[in-house]
Amino acid sequence: MALPLQADSRLRENPPPRALLTASSITKNFAGVRALKSASLQLLQGEVHALIGENGAGKSTLTKIITGAISADSGTLEIAGKIVPHNDPNIARSLGIAAIYQQPSLFPHLTVAENIALALEGESSSRRVNWKQRRAQATDLLSSVGSSLDPMRLAATLSMAEQQIVEIAKAIGANASILLMDEPTALLTGREVDNLFSLIYRLRHDGVGILYISHRLEEISAIADRITVMRDGETIACRNAADVTRSELIYLMVGRSVASIFPKRSVPIGDLAIEVRSLHNPSAGLHDISFSVRSGEIFGLAGLVGSGRTELARTLFGLTPSTSSIEVRGESCHIHSPAEAIARGIAYVPEDRRQHGIILEMGIDTNISLANLSSVSQYGLITPDKEATLATHHTDSLRIKTSSIYAAAGTLSGGNQQKVALARWLAIHPQIMILDEPTQGVDVGSKAEIHELIMQLAERGVAIILISSELPEILAMSDRIAVLHAGTITGILSRGEATQPRIMSLAFGHTYHDTMAEHPQ
Repeated sequence: MALPLQADSRLRENPPPRALLTASSITKNFAGVRALKSASLQLLQGEVHALIGENGAGKSTLTKIITGAISADSGTLEIAGKIVPHNDPNIARSLGIAAIYQQPSLFPHLTVAENIALALEGESSSRRVNWKQRRAQATDLLSSVGSSLDPMRLAATLSMAEQQIVEIAKAIGANASILLMDEPTALLTGREVDNLFSLIYRLRHDGVGILYISHRLEEISAIADRITVMRDGETIACRNAADVTRSELIYLMVGRSVASIFPKRSVPIGDLAIEVRSLHNPSAGLHDISFSVRSGEIFGLAGLVGSGRTELARTLFGLTPSTSSIEVRGESCHIHSPAEAIARGIAYVPEDRRQHGIILEMGIDTNISLANLSSVSQYGLITPDKEATLATHHTDSLRIKTSSIYAAAGTLSGGNQQKVALARWLAIHPQIMILDEPTQGVDVGSKAEIHELIMQLAERGVAIILISSELPEILAMSDRIAVLHAGTITGILSRGEATQPRIMSLAFGHTYHDTMAEHPQ
């Protein structure tokens, strides 16, 4: 869990008024579908300008037009006050535009220096490589962004945060004055986020205009000077960040109130579904874990990154087996594999959906049936009609936006990919469902739909274990909240007791009684 972000007053100094980028009345159609409807955006020098909206709102299409990846059907694009009649990636780079995406585009088997050189050395470069100069150039650029990375390290050995630092160094080396950052913190830890924000401040101070795209509204409030909101391909509003609340932003994005994003309802709590007593798993860094969850209950797991939340989920699902026993619906058992967990009615939606939640190359139909092949098979062979019926049912009920149930899961938006990951486990009719960061990286509209699904599962009597780094989500959706620190539970709070200061106090290792004394209601 990243620490609550505090707005940095340095980011709110009056930015110079000169416009680096102005997009006016941009329209774009794809096969008769209007992706952009007279969209507009202005980025000032030395400004962090947030661009927000649901998936499908038009953010990606607009940024692709700015970077020259695609052309607009109509409208005007101005860079530093000059109209750009025709744009392509080479022209955009020559005009000082650089983009950093959620998934860095480094060549993994090349060094940091080689990756930077590839981005900066044109076709006119000498065939004879000056390796000393390349290393020196990389060292200087990395130093300029406050990094001491070894330029001879292979890109494959870098963390996501380090890869993004290299991407920023490339942008600075190209003398970029306009930097587009698309979900740059989605895969970063809290400390890495803080470091990235410090770097963004330095770039802003140097006059770089930063267009910052993120679904994390708490980040937007902390770092942005201005915010442009898009919905259904149109620019809905442009507001000063200091003058707009989170609730107002949500309403502008989706036309719905905050209450609809966290649709918590009172649900009758049933019998004991799962009980864990003094669980130890040294290989996962867990010790003396005890808690219970009842049918219909949403049991939140909070804690800082590295506290053991995901390790606990993997242990309960048999991915990192423990010698400790647990009770599932009153029966003591050891779960040594996912197959045993599934047989006990336990489902697990993992944190990294692209790596472990879905198979990107496979169709939606295949992804949904994977955990319950017996229901779509006959005599050991998969029946395509049964598989299609199962996929169609869940695609319709979860409102997965796709042209076909046979489309590859990797072609879907992040929110729809998460729905496919959920559908796979709904197909086994679970009695206990472990959800690890179920709304990470999805837009507000998809988040509301996933929260509504969680409530519906609880109303059906499913016991929910909800892991989230977003305190508003944990506080709004949970009936009780267990907080982990260093592989053990430091306290369990009822819904009435739970507050953000109390959760953070427990997350730092304070005891339950100390926390209640330090942070009274």
